[in-house]
Amino acid sequence: MAFKILLVNDDGFMTRGLPLMYNSLKEVGDVLAIVPEIPKSGGGHSLTLHKPLFVRSINMYNFEIKVVNGTPVDAFHAALKIFNYKPDIVFSGVNIGENTSMQNILYSGTVQAAVEAGLFGYPSVAISADVGSDEEFERPDYSFMIRLVVKTVAKYFLENGWIEGIDTLSINLPKTPNPISAILPEKTQRIRFQQRFERRVDPRGREYYWLVGDRVTEDKTDTFYLENGYITLTPLKANMSCEGDCSYTAVVRKLQPLIALLNNILGRLRKYGGS
Repeated sequence: MAFKILLVNDDGFMTRGLPLMYNSLKEVGDVLAIVPEIPKSGGGHSLTLHKPLFVRSINMYNFEIKVVNGTPVDAFHAALKIFNYKPDIVFSGVNIGENTSMQNILYSGTVQAAVEAGLFGYPSVAISADVGSDEEFERPDYSFMIRLVVKTVAKYFLENGWIEGIDTLSINLPKTPNPISAILPEKTQRIRFQQRFERRVDPRGREYYWLVGDRVTEDKTDTFYLENGYITLTPLKANMSCEGDCSYTAVVRKLQPLIALLNNILGRLRKYGGS
């Protein structure tokens, strides 16, 4: 029986990342794609509570997409409760923009949809790319790198089982289509952006403020390694309390075979042109 894979995102159905993810995962199992109708970046772990949820089906990119007028977390629950789809694994992404740091992990609709899946006992992987627009997903060398990583990760977990002790795995892909290697950073950066408001005036003379953020990079963190051309893997646990042994040394040890596998297949990127 084919593996069942649920694909969600926070960038909606118009992103070029959706067919890229779908077609990559389709080589591994049966895929249900269910996504928000409009981008929900920065929505974090939000749910639709004060209005009805509508679901419609559209055909784009030569496959069917279920679209909800809600959030990425809504999309996960709609798959389970409306379509009675019980996935073997959940993939969220590929996100336009990286999601390193504790700050971004909490803001990200991509990561939090995967975290929600983990809370309910479903293995889940969030995929984010350090790109400025989804047009970069159409670059042949970059899309090849994404396909290779996504297929490798999906096959690894579906064939070897999930890793006890984590709820989800957040993977960030660097700007370069030829990453140095995959790595498990020892430290997750706390703050990625120092926010501030820019005062502006509209054409009618009304004052308003626009939120902007100045990027912060701390040495030897997930953000540091991503900026320097590494694929970063961050194991996440939804339990926000620290009970017993807070160390994830055992989890890191169990992830080493996947790191080794990713680093092995990255050699194919250096001689790009394979399938």
